[in-house]
Amino acid sequence: MSLDPATLAPHVDPDWTEALVLELRLRDVPGDAIGDVLTEIDAHVVDSGTSAQDAFGDATRYAEELAETAARPVPDDPRDMVPYALGAAGFVAALNGLGAWVKSGSGSGPLAVTVGIAAVLVVVAVTPFVLQRYGTPLLRFLVSGSPLRASLVVMAPMVPTVVLVLLGRAWELVTLPAAPVTLGGATVAVAALVMARRRPSLEDPVVAPGGDRDAALAEARRETTRLTLLTTGAQVVIAFAAVVGVVLLSR
Repeated sequence: MSLDPATLAPHVDPDWTEALVLELRLRDVPGDAIGDVLTEIDAHVVDSGTSAQDAFGDATRYAEELAETAARPVPDDPRDMVPYALGAAGFVAALNGLGAWVKSGSGSGPLAVTVGIAAVLVVVAVTPFVLQRYGTPLLRFLVSGSPLRASLVVMAPMVPTVVLVLLGRAWELVTLPAAPVTLGGATVAVAALVMARRRPSLEDPVVAPGGDRDAALAEARRETTRLTLLTTGAQVVIAFAAVVGVVLLSR
């Protein structure tokens, strides 16, 4: 089953459809409502013989008009972000523990928890909640600008984080054995992933009127799971390689 909204309006210019759907998504219009809109637009284009641009005008402006009356989804629930916050913090803890473990050659080797590490833990734990609250205006800013601006915005949070790590290295808060931190962090990360899958689905596929929403939702979940596994796997491999590289270079 295709999740591409353009399949619901095959007689409409794909670029016009993409601009319409993007603006409707940015304005939190539900997928069911978007499906209704696309079906009606496609039917009008077929019946009238005119293009969507001629019939409805600019796609973005038309989406703004539709969003004023379209039903809004339920407000974002901060609890949805808890698994992602825990998962990110667990991953960072495991990564630092693994680095100390490999460097010392022993699971009982010391991991010095510095102010820098603590700051990173706080940053990665808070980030999901910030993105949930301000994600829409941030996404609008990114998609409306150049790739260079988007890259700079994405990289911007890394600068203060790196500064915190470098400045905080001199201030040690506590020393912990590396193995328990590594295994504990990994356990939290895996548990958070399981929690995220058990939370109510955040997917909101675009479905035509009378369409099989359950099938579309199942397909969206499979796609999300596949992407999550690929992304997580790549992050783990890259992080492990980075830790090993740093340890080897420091010897």
